[in-house]
Amino acid sequence: MKIGKNTIYNLLAVALTVAYSLHTSSCASTKAAPTGGPKDTIPPVVTNILPAENTTSFPVEKGEIVFTFDEYVQVKDANKNIILSPPQKKSVKTRVKGKSVIVSFQEPLDSSQTYSLSFGEGIVDNNENNPLYGLSYSFSTGSTIDSMMLSGTVVDAMSLFPIGNATVALYLQAKDSTVMTTRPDAIARSDKWGYFTVKNLKPQPYHIFAYTDGNTNNRYDQGGEMIAFCDTLVTPVKVMKQDSPELKYYDPKDTLACLGRPSEIELALFTEKSAIQFIRENKRFSRRGMGIRFNAENAVIDSLAIAGIANERLITQYNITGDSLTIWIQGGNRLEDTLNLAVKYHKTDTLGKLVPTVDRLKMISHEKKEGRRRDKSAKEDDKRKDLLEFYINADSKMVEQEGIVLEFKEPLIQMNLDTVKFRMRNPKMIESNVEYDIVRDSLEITKYVIRPKEQFIKGNDYELTIPMAAFKDINGFTNDSSVTKISLPTDENLSSVTFEMKNVDTRYIVELVNPARSQVFRKYIIDRDCELTFPYLAPGDYSVRITEDKNSNGIIDTGDLLSRKQPEKVILYRLSDGKDIIKIAERTDLTQTVDIATMFGK
Repeated sequence: MKIGKNTIYNLLAVALTVAYSLHTSSCASTKAAPTGGPKDTIPPVVTNILPAENTTSFPVEKGEIVFTFDEYVQVKDANKNIILSPPQKKSVKTRVKGKSVIVSFQEPLDSSQTYSLSFGEGIVDNNENNPLYGLSYSFSTGSTIDSMMLSGTVVDAMSLFPIGNATVALYLQAKDSTVMTTRPDAIARSDKWGYFTVKNLKPQPYHIFAYTDGNTNNRYDQGGEMIAFCDTLVTPVKVMKQDSPELKYYDPKDTLACLGRPSEIELALFTEKSAIQFIRENKRFSRRGMGIRFNAENAVIDSLAIAGIANERLITQYNITGDSLTIWIQGGNRLEDTLNLAVKYHKTDTLGKLVPTVDRLKMISHEKKEGRRRDKSAKEDDKRKDLLEFYINADSKMVEQEGIVLEFKEPLIQMNLDTVKFRMRNPKMIESNVEYDIVRDSLEITKYVIRPKEQFIKGNDYELTIPMAAFKDINGFTNDSSVTKISLPTDENLSSVTFEMKNVDTRYIVELVNPARSQVFRKYIIDRDCELTFPYLAPGDYSVRITEDKNSNGIIDTGDLLSRKQPEKVILYRLSDGKDIIKIAERTDLTQTVDIATMFGK
């Protein structure tokens, strides 16, 4: 039998392979397994798309798009990552075949409509789940492709931090309620920097909204989601181009590049206050005190009545937003363990209208609910039963601005101020009395503020002495004596910042906060040009948050969609380099000029 040259070559190749394998096996270390080579970190690459991008006359029914890659891939969280704009009622359908992903539609497309398909992080390779970022595809069921775009950012209205994964919804025709009932004419989602680009738009005016679409139904659901809206119609002016920075993919870790992208509009997300009114919670927190919490703000209460208690004996206090009411009963001796409270107020009915309603509440004594149980192993409380306890706040860093704050659990019926002494001792140990004012807070009737008539003097020591029985509350309880000592900080390493506020045209809230905006170190409310000093600052990073307080209530108010009310505008003060972080070193006295009119675009 004659053996061909190719056969000989093949036999030799097999023999050499077997010999090499036996050699390497005998020489291999038995202490470690093969490493398998370097880890795959390269995402899939698109090698072909059928039909080609920007195709026209795409079939309205039973159309498919085939994306082919250079390796095997899988589709990850399709409903979360893959976005069709404008959206359909049903999500797009995907299936994997070989190295291809086939996209189809579960309902007919609209005729003469341009669509944009974005994959987000939805395409990953089979081996290491490396995502392919920035894959998008445009097509039209008509004869032309809409090619305008609109970019912007979505932020939290109060903190101004970017909000990722928010839905930006555009409508050609809309009422304010449309965003709750109708799917948009175009959508996009914001990235981790709050940035978005809505693609393939018409050169026509759009109504623009953004919301946190928790259930991905492409509608705003009141009560569980945040909302933002643009006050005016916006017409796209930019044409999509291959090299447009708005269309490029940027690594989220590249801060400078991500922040440097063009942004045409900013949408500030806020949480609406509930419009459905009812009594949400009621509690009797002490023998003479009880509280009611309403579901919505500005509760309209026609009358209150406690069975067996004359209304003249009731002390009431509403909070600043009108969704909470505290009631105390003064005078008389014994009160029943259970009191019957009737509240006539305006409650939301099944048709969504406010109608006068009477709710009857059983207010059960806190002591009875607790059963007056005591831990037998604990020592008996040796405090007297008629002790009036109160809290004194005299923070040395804040006392110049806030004064000395006294907070009581129950309203007072008697104050013997002649017995309260406020004294000062200078560095030469010379003591003198300090004249002072004591004022009850305008909102909290259990809170009082003591301020010296003259300014605090740095280097002097102060002492507030409150003797026994200086105060008596509605229970007839009196206080024990207390002494509070105050000295202004003298640490030479502390710093201060002074802001010269210019062109102040209305009322503003100015707050010194930490960079996370979660802590307020000091707060001023201003309505005219002035100087604000933030003293006694430890070295570190700070920000200044300024809010336009339109209704002069001293808090940052949220917005309301249906009444077209935007949240009160919040802006962070920025240094000349554009940064909103002020770095304070030790022993620094920094002065900055703030032009309010320029900051707020007036």
